[in-house]
Parts: sequence; structure tokens; C-alpha cells
Amino acid sequence: MEMKRGGLVAATFALLAAACGSNVRKPPPTPPVQAPVSKPPPRTPVPPLNLSGSTAQRIVAVALREHAMWYQPFIDANGRLASYRVSEAENSLLADGTEAWQRVLGYWRNSGTLYEMSQSNIPGAYACQFPTGFAQGKAECRAFIVDNAWSAAFVSYVMVQARVPGFRASPRHYDYIRQAFNVDSGGPYYYADPATQRADPGDLLCFVRGNGSVYGFEGLTARLNANGGSLASHCDIVVGRDRELRTIGGNVFNGVTMRKLKLDVQGRAVLPRPVSMSGYEDGDSGSYSAACSPSNEAACDFNRQNWAVLLKLKPAADYPTTATGMPAQPAPAQPAPVQPAPVQPAPVQPAPVQPAPVQPAPVQPAPTQTQPF
Repeated sequence: MEMKRGGLVAATFALLAAACGSNVRKPPPTPPVQAPVSKPPPRTPVPPLNLSGSTAQRIVAVALREHAMWYQPFIDANGRLASYRVSEAENSLLADGTEAWQRVLGYWRNSGTLYEMSQSNIPGAYACQFPTGFAQGKAECRAFIVDNAWSAAFVSYVMVQARVPGFRASPRHYDYIRQAFNVDSGGPYYYADPATQRADPGDLLCFVRGNGSVYGFEGLTARLNANGGSLASHCDIVVGRDRELRTIGGNVFNGVTMRKLKLDVQGRAVLPRPVSMSGYEDGDSGSYSAACSPSNEAACDFNRQNWAVLLKLKPAADYPTTATGMPAQPAPAQPAPVQPAPVQPAPVQPAPVQPAPVQPAPVQPAPTQTQPF
């Protein structure tokens, strides 16, 4: 009986111990370690941005880097579009991982040209200053990117990033063409005829878009001499010259595109021009022959434009070292130096006026009364 009672007590304690042990909280399981996710390498290597060297070298470096971002599309020397991957309106990523439309927005913002468009009440420009605030604003901004030619904003962006002194950043190519035409403007470029002068890296090669009344260098010069209004135009940045001339332009087939041009024996660009502007249709990237078709390939030449002017980069000594008309990043506000106040001489307090001492009047003897006799 004692054995049974002892066994019963032992069993009871065992059950109590098991019950108590079941109430002990176990530590949570350790989550599995996630391997870091690495982005795939870009399909087109993006060269590091080197802003050392001359003004021309800096311009070329910025333009080539942006071209690499867009996977290097180009028009060959025969005027055919040979490579094309990404469009401005897409969510597709550029070589650095940026969405294409966001990169174009950066050209507007970081050149100072977006502010001018906003001040002109261009639809969507104001929304592009704050595109992530609300869905409607983002949609309006993307519509602005698609609806407005951004080739001049791209050129202005390159010049600002390359720190080109005196460049007239503008959403219109015509503004810096006019600056170069004005010899007293102090700008970094001078106005030249592309038929007589060689284009060099850092120069701008420009054509007139869709205006039959302004043809070639002579027509553009006459227009500028007459102080005519703004003119639709396009400028490419010259980035190289060896056996061919190579230029890069923004908004050419909705991207940053290189153009190859043949050279003559003197090293000048061979610029195919339309015989007349009739039968040509205008677009943001230039004018195109309506005769271009599968049965008429000879008319399909995207290098055949109304080439009008070469903006030659001046030697550094010929233009000011401080930028004019170029948006700059605002420097952090510095407190204004406190000018020490001039020491003023202590004012001289006038001495209090002391009353003059009163001298006692001399005592006069009383007059003696004369007694009558």
C-alpha cells in the first residue's frame, strides 16, 4: 500500500511538472537570412562623368554619358535610324535604372528651363515641379513630357552640367542661336556658316524646322538681321570628328540619339539639304520627306535637314568666366557680415550753468538829515 501511495505521489508530481513545463514560452524561430538582392549590371556601361579638362571636353563628356544612358541609339551616315530602344514616355529603365520619362524631367528641372515653361503657363509644367505629390499631378507631368519638345532643354542641361560660362539656357534653340549672332552678347559661341567652317567637338550644329521661308544660312541670317520672332529649330552637340562627324541631340526619335555625318576632303560636314521645303513634314526631330516609302528608299534620309548654322565654341579667353543667363544652384545662405559700427565720440555734456555768486551790495550809510537852522 505504501508502494502504491508513493508511486501515486510521484506520478502526481510528474504530471504537475509536465503541466508547468508546457506553459514556458519558447523563443520565436530565427527568420531565415535573405541574401542581398543585387541589380543586374546595365546592358550598356555608363562612363563615369569626368568634368576635368577644357570646356569642349566637359561638354562632350556630359553628352556622351547621357547618350549611354539611352543605350546609344544612332542614325547612320546614310540617314537611317540604325538603333532604337527606349522612348521618352515609357516606364522602361535606362542604363542607370532611371525611368525614361523621369530622366527627361531631369533635363527640364536641372537646366532651369522648367521654371520658364511654368511661368508661361504651359499645361503640366507646374505639376512637373512636384510630380510625386498626387496621382493627377504625376499624370499631368507625364503629359507635359510627351507633348513638349525637350531638345533645347537637353542642350541647356548639358551646358549647365558642363559649367559652360555665359550660355543662354532656354527651352528654345533660337534663343542661344540669337545670342551667338549678337557679337556683343558675351556668350560662349559665335555664329558661323557650316558650309565654310569645320565643326569641332563642343560646337552646336543647327537646322531650321518646317519653315519654307527661312532656308539655309542665308535665310536664317536675314531673319536675324530683321529681328524676326522666334523660329522652330533644332541643335545637336558635336561630340567627335575623325572619318565622320558625330553629333548628339535630345528628343531625336524620343530619346538622346547620335547622328553620323560624312565629311568632305577639307574635313567639313557634308550636310544633305532638301532641294525645297515643299513636300516636307515637320516633327520634333526634324523635317521628313513625304515621299519616303518602301518603294522610294532614296527619299528616306533623316540627315537631310534644313541645316542653317554652326555655333562655334569660342576659345576660353574670349568669353567671361562668370555665367550669364545660366541657372545656378543656390548657395547656402550665409549670414551677412556684421559691419562694426563706427565709434562715435562720447557726447560732451554741457557743464551745468552755475549762478554767479551774488556779491553783497556795499552798505551805504544812511543819509544824514540836515536840520534847518
